[in-house]
Amino acid sequence: MSFLTAAFLMDKYGPLLTEEQLGEVLHMEPGTIRNQRGSGALGIPFIKQARTPLYHAEDVAKHIDQLRLRGG
Repeated sequence: MSFLTAAFLMDKYGPLLTEEQLGEVLHMEPGTIRNQRGSGALGIPFIKQARTPLYHAEDVAKHIDQLRLRGG
């Protein structure tokens, strides 16, 4: 995981991202994030806090770095 990517995400969003924030980072609509999370296709672990799915900035950074390595 790139510490620069994780540091950027933590600085801008804090340690946990909402689906709206994740959509902003990945350039996806929040509904698409929800659909992919529901089907298991998103590939980013999440936690639920008061029924709200939240994504750790470090997990999102790992996902972004994997996308970069795959070229997509």
